[in-house]
Amino acid sequence: MEDERLSYVKFDPAWGAEPMPPVPEVPLFELIRQTAHRHPRKTALVSLDRPVSYREMDELSDRLAAALADLGVRPRDRVATMLPNCAQHVIAFHGIIKTGAIAVPCSVMLKGEELAYVLNDAGARVMICLDVFHPLVQSIRHRTALEEVITVHLEDVSAPGAWVPPVYKVPKEKREGARDFAELLSQYPPAPPAVSLDPREDLCLLLYTAGTTGAPKGVMETHFNVVFNCLSHSHLVGFDYNDVNLQIMPMFHTSGYMLGLHPFLYKGGTVVLMPLFDPGELLKLIDRYKVNVLFAPPTLYVALLNHPDLPRYDLRHFKIAVGCGAPVPPALQVRWREVTGVDLTNGWGMTETNSGGIMSLPNRPSPFDAIGLPFGAEVKIVDPEGRTLPRGRVGEIWYRGPQVAKGYWNKPEETAAAFTPDGWLRTGDAGYVSEEGFVYFVERLKELIITSGYNVSPFEVESVVMQHPAVQEVAVVGTPDPYRGEAVKAFVVLKEEYRGKVTPEEIMEFCGERMAAYKRPRVVEFVDELPKSSVGKVLRRVLRERERERAGG
Repeated sequence: MEDERLSYVKFDPAWGAEPMPPVPEVPLFELIRQTAHRHPRKTALVSLDRPVSYREMDELSDRLAAALADLGVRPRDRVATMLPNCAQHVIAFHGIIKTGAIAVPCSVMLKGEELAYVLNDAGARVMICLDVFHPLVQSIRHRTALEEVITVHLEDVSAPGAWVPPVYKVPKEKREGARDFAELLSQYPPAPPAVSLDPREDLCLLLYTAGTTGAPKGVMETHFNVVFNCLSHSHLVGFDYNDVNLQIMPMFHTSGYMLGLHPFLYKGGTVVLMPLFDPGELLKLIDRYKVNVLFAPPTLYVALLNHPDLPRYDLRHFKIAVGCGAPVPPALQVRWREVTGVDLTNGWGMTETNSGGIMSLPNRPSPFDAIGLPFGAEVKIVDPEGRTLPRGRVGEIWYRGPQVAKGYWNKPEETAAAFTPDGWLRTGDAGYVSEEGFVYFVERLKELIITSGYNVSPFEVESVVMQHPAVQEVAVVGTPDPYRGEAVKAFVVLKEEYRGKVTPEEIMEFCGERMAAYKRPRVVEFVDELPKSSVGKVLRRVLRERERERAGG
């Protein structure tokens, strides 16, 4: 019997929206193909206002699979992509895995050296990239094993007059040394090769982590990992056939595949794909397609709620809104509920857990400030020796379940350090389990601020700063301090109407009235914007590096 005094929580099926059926032992493409056969005429994707039916999506990816096989792609080969969110990205992914090959999505933010590293580490022989990125790929191609490059023109799948991000709007033209994606599809029948795969062992994805603590690592995701996530996310969280998800999380990121795309395709829902974030255009898409599910970082919700066009739209058709990539400040949760009528809940996950691993579940909703409960999995909080701590004590979050990745590509030592022999993933995140059994995130272990001997969570301080009416965004880091070791510093973006009217001292005084003296910011710096990752997550490490450089200078 579970010891309720310890920080251990195991999933209870009663928490989910509906019972989760047994997980089928099939490749991911077969799971989604079954949906296409059930709902061939239903709109699966909307890309630049162009609807794509399930039948069309399935047939086009069959054509690509036939083409790739003819180009020599075989099971377990690696095929890289460098594409924004668009129909061609979904078709490319499914075409790749229908050959039995492994998809290697590359961030559209990568530069030459970074891209070459990923391609060489994965051993990719074929790359499918947006035509805008072709010059970059060509510049490093000679240093890789690439044999074929296929270019995608974004507007090949679009409706007349659709909004296209200016950075991706280029004329279509022949690219030297590359095949055209649309032409290639037209040249082959929808006849993919027959492949034999072991879903529990064979990979469908190599997703490269950001590499904040070293070189990026390719996280190995099996077909079974992703099929399990399709079922767990959709049945337990509560997605259905009528839902419309707006896919803003990029598909070179775990959440792009595991939260906003495949669970909906499994259920027969519709996914609206947005290639680049623009808050005004996002509001239009939400309104036009009556989007009712959204997974996004807190910074996106902040941008929407502060957009001048917000009063023109009624957002009360939302069903589910989840913050991912970073904890959601309570003040933001309150404001979102005021505008939409639904809760903006926290969620937690990693590339290694195939995105969502802990969330608020319908039949046991979590407190606003908790990240929720594990679904289909187990969580425990441990001390540095791996011993399970009593409830209420902060330690490292360990996670175990069928969605946990197989390990790191070609990195046995890193795999052994993160994945235990009995299936636990050491997450590197600090958290605790409350007396009621909910899991709380405290901070990345490496991001805790140690000031005058106290551990301070940047997120806790940020949550207080966000309560000030003048604050639009904030990031808190520790800066070198000869007396305290580290001092708490807040980088604040003010709302437009408050700029020049509020002083740093006012923010510090506001915090001092609401938190212990050792936690409150000692320094507040106003900035025009915060550094963010490609998925909109605030990059505290960039701010820390700036502060170290200043201190060194």
